[in-house]
Amino acid sequence: MVRDEHRRFKVSQTMRHVLMLEEPGWGGVATMCLTLQQALGEANWQITALPWRQTHWPTLVQAAKQHDVILASHNFGPTYCGAALKALSGTPLVSWVHGPLQDVLKEARASVMKKTWLRLIYRQVDHFVSVSRTTENSLLGFVKQLHRTQRSHVVPNAMAPMPAGQPIHVHAGHGGESGIPPLLLGYVGRLSAEKRPGLLLDTLRFLPDEAQLGIVGDGPLHRHLAHQGMDLLMQGRLHFLGKHPSGASLYTPWEMTLLTSRFEGCPMTALESLACGVPCVTLPIPALRELFDRDAPYLLARGDAPVALAEAVMTVLSLPPEQVKTDMARIVARHNLPAFTQAWQEVLRAC
Repeated sequence: MVRDEHRRFKVSQTMRHVLMLEEPGWGGVATMCLTLQQALGEANWQITALPWRQTHWPTLVQAAKQHDVILASHNFGPTYCGAALKALSGTPLVSWVHGPLQDVLKEARASVMKKTWLRLIYRQVDHFVSVSRTTENSLLGFVKQLHRTQRSHVVPNAMAPMPAGQPIHVHAGHGGESGIPPLLLGYVGRLSAEKRPGLLLDTLRFLPDEAQLGIVGDGPLHRHLAHQGMDLLMQGRLHFLGKHPSGASLYTPWEMTLLTSRFEGCPMTALESLACGVPCVTLPIPALRELFDRDAPYLLARGDAPVALAEAVMTVLSLPPEQVKTDMARIVARHNLPAFTQAWQEVLRAC
């Protein structure tokens, strides 16, 4: 009886009540926030997720006081809100960092004043959780030095079971003048400047005529991309398939997916593609080297030019399918949900 009471007391001391400040959206960050909520919930943690922009301020303050930890789901807006809530409630703050901060700030042309203010905000964070070593290195390079009470952790993104998703209509065509079956390539993601979708079009032009590209996603560069790819559209080699809910159906139609980002943290589109058995061929940015170098370096282009990405596509096609399948499975296995959940629990218990 005494032993049971002691066990219940220990559980009450380690299982924390977590307030997650959400940033509603679409894409890898939203996927991982939902994955973490579900994983911690299944581990008997009490999670309250509130959209920080849409929730009234008094409600947020009250929630912060009633929870043991504030988890900012992103290192920008949710962390700004979390820092203010910490100041009012004294509740420890965890900031989830999803990408290389210095690259993000450079892309946004952030001012010196913005960077100074951001460093002040980050002084309020008790624990940083980065999705990759690449991401952590960029964060630490920005803040210069953590305060002695601050901690930094790396918890790579994990693959949870994927829903089937909604079927997407793929315009396969005939595969060019030769009549060879089409080589179906896919891109899944946002059409924005940091994703460099224009490189997809140039890559397609370096590939044989039977290669076709389906673009799943939307964004500010959609119209510009359609204009730039008018010749490919007319040839039936380029297809805009719109925005679709996350699911395996975004990947399974393709023989390969492509990724041309200027920078990434731990890209879910790459992991999801591999988990669906579809190779993801990418430019050799640091986060992708971290992800692929050990098990499948052939998924990385040998340079940053579209012709190098096209050559990588042809290299993957030449490899034994079983080898590629085995290598992809090893990468996915390293990003397993139990290890992800355990690592996050250790961070939250340390608060």
